[in-house]
Amino acid sequence: MKAQKILFLIISLLLPLFSASAAEGAKTAITASGTQSQAWKTALQDTGFTVFPEAQTLPQIKVPGLDGKQIDIKDFAGSWVILNFWATWCPPCKAEMPSMEEFYKTFKNNKLTIFAISTGEKPDTVKNFIKANPHSFPIGLDSSGQLGAVFASRGIPTTYIVNPEGKVIAGTIGGRDWMDKKTVEAFKTLLASGGKN
Repeated sequence: MKAQKILFLIISLLLPLFSASAAEGAKTAITASGTQSQAWKTALQDTGFTVFPEAQTLPQIKVPGLDGKQIDIKDFAGSWVILNFWATWCPPCKAEMPSMEEFYKTFKNNKLTIFAISTGEKPDTVKNFIKANPHSFPIGLDSSGQLGAVFASRGIPTTYIVNPEGKVIAGTIGGRDWMDKKTVEAFKTLLASGGKN
């Protein structure tokens, strides 16, 4: 577990550094090969995601949900997962959640879900926020902030894309309009390709 924490700390620290070089590499590969095999990578990079050179295995992520029942990321095996770390006090987090809800409703029938984990907050704080701002995607509670320290050490919101095999393929830091045309098209491209090289 310690090695996995170190791995994700390194990933989160290097996340911004990968993006520029990875974007250029993916564009060059598409031009050189003339295939669509890299199209999903370029599409994601064009929306601000960093695509990792290799898919990364996740450590165990199991947290209580709003109802107190445990939610394990393995519960979503076979589906794409948008793994989002956020907090109720974070303006960019709050700003992106309505479009995230619409994005979830748009893609949930395509084997894609959103798992948003509030980090470092009391359960009642999160419950009250969700009561006032209802969302239908799963919300997890990282009250201790331990997961946030590993996965979102550079700030929140931090979001990862997890493939159906449970491996992380890309990540980004900062809020976004999830229903932006470019983002929606990027995910359509990703889902159509299956994320395969």
